Amino acid sequence: MLEDRYLLTGPIGSGGTATVWRARDERLGRMVAVKLLDPRLLGDELSVQRLQDEAHALARLRHRHIAEVYDCGAVRQGHHVTAAYLVMELLDGESVSQLLARQTTLPWPQAVTVAAQTAEALAAAHARGIVHRDITSANILLAADGVKLIDFGICAPTGSDERDPDGNLIGTPAYFAPERVDGQPVQPSADVFAVGVLLYRMLAGFLPWQADTPIGLLTAPRLRPPEPLPEIPGLPDAVAAAVMACLHDDPSARPTAAQLTALLAAEIDGAALPPVLPAAVATSSTLTHLLPWQPPVASPVAPPARRQRALVAATLIAVALAAAGALWAATADDGSESAAAGPTAAATAPGCAAVFRLRSDAGSRFAATITIANSSSVVRDPARTSFDLPGTQRIDAGNGWKLTGGTVTATGRRTLASGAKLDLPVAGTHRGDRPLPTAVRLDGQPCTVTLVDVSGAPIVPPSHSAGPTRLPASDGPVGGTPQAPDPTPAGPSPSAGDDPTSEPSPPPPSPSAQPVDGGGEVGG
Repeated sequence: MLEDRYLLTGPIGSGGTATVWRARDERLGRMVAVKLLDPRLLGDELSVQRLQDEAHALARLRHRHIAEVYDCGAVRQGHHVTAAYLVMELLDGESVSQLLARQTTLPWPQAVTVAAQTAEALAAAHARGIVHRDITSANILLAADGVKLIDFGICAPTGSDERDPDGNLIGTPAYFAPERVDGQPVQPSADVFAVGVLLYRMLAGFLPWQADTPIGLLTAPRLRPPEPLPEIPGLPDAVAAAVMACLHDDPSARPTAAQLTALLAAEIDGAALPPVLPAAVATSSTLTHLLPWQPPVASPVAPPARRQRALVAATLIAVALAAAGALWAATADDGSESAAAGPTAAATAPGCAAVFRLRSDAGSRFAATITIANSSSVVRDPARTSFDLPGTQRIDAGNGWKLTGGTVTATGRRTLASGAKLDLPVAGTHRGDRPLPTAVRLDGQPCTVTLVDVSGAPIVPPSHSAGPTRLPASDGPVGGTPQAPDPTPAGPSPSAGDDPTSEPSPPPPSPSAQPVDGGGEVGG
């Protein structure tokens, strides 16, 4: 139980900086989404403040295409923050990223509808002086009643410094407006540029600029014009022209979000924009399970000095990234790594979330349920679940598990669709200090792991150590937030032509790893 009010019932999705939970508001009797900051970042004041800033920005916005915020807070024990959270409306649907993973492109009326509703939400935010700064296919949710714009985690006021207090540029390379790389002040036109990239991607099936690395994506808009849109039957000339106007390298040549909304709405008869979730997707199963909340904060990019020439800027970015040891992950729309990542070191957010929930613990015997949520857009078939068994625990023979050394693997073939969950009961014995597992894997990839006591409260490991967690002597509530494992490096995959996106921010670097020249993670 969080703050004696929010009962966490299961994870929805996770990124490198936060996990979003389905929860029940015990005070008001309604289901909500609770975004919990990763425990590794609780000691970072900037990360905690960024979550609070996101809540305050959303509280100023009431719009049909923007997810509504209900509450936020930070739980403290003495001088230490033990939990930081954001409470929002619980949204049923799927992201544009997930939709594109299935069908590559969208019919032009549907793509234009998505872009128009996104632009409408941005127009409302811009009117309040708020720039989103991370418009991507993963942050556009397709709900039963239309688009919902999520993840205002790196939003900023118009005219503010593009860099954060540590001198970092934060965002997703494929959607970066060129003026952001130049270090110009925050401006709404950068969001319009990102909508142009999104609409181009939905229509064409690929990005307007092709590049082999994230650095190449950052610099391409300054070096060459976008690839022309392919021939799309029935696409109005006005829409094609609007896409190219949004992608103009001069911010003043782009339409405003309000102008773009009106232009696109006129091309779909100007009527009330229809729901965009396809009828085939809007099933009871989908509305129960597909609740994506993808990486909320993108990886920091070491900013270059203001440049005289684009080529010089590209060199500066490359050098700064190499010097800072910045980690990038170029991911496709389906959540897998794209070939665009090339040889660049990558750190990917886990594609699954696991909850080890104790059901009983009497004497030397225990019973628990492991819930695995597939937060990627890839169907896991078969879904292979395993976890490490620490200490003196022993798992009962049979019951769907096989023990090999210190690793327990689920037996039997199971399919886990994108956004779906799987409950696996487990029982056994232990002696002594009652350690709990903290390493759970789905198809060999690490999941973010949350340990939950019999009372339903999350268990936080002492000092957030990486070792096995030991159950407190008392079975009463234990405060804290979920523990997430460190990201695992991943190489390129054969997929190509999709959105390379940056990974959520890693934990704050140690003093010895501080970036040079001021440079450097999911709702919404």
